[in-house]
Amino acid sequence: MSEYLNPKELDDSINERRLEAMWGDVVGPYINRLTLRRWVKSRVLHVVIASAPLRNDLMINRSSLVRRLNEAAGTSVIDDIVFR
Repeated sequence: MSEYLNPKELDDSINERRLEAMWGDVVGPYINRLTLRRWVKSRVLHVVIASAPLRNDLMINRSSLVRRLNEAAGTSVIDDIVFR
């Protein structure tokens, strides 16, 4: 039974969903409106942005965003962000 219910994997999944939900709070309403989709896979946050200039600005500041998102989540959830 324990191999089906791994609390570590469940915690990771919950933290990933919480981090995805916190995106708008961390980046603000303007960037959130231009965000089309976001998901976490293998400790990388993938974000689809509708504006190419904004995407470039976010790429420049991605290490700061990783730090701020992990702080908001209260734990280290992601290691990197990929903007599309």
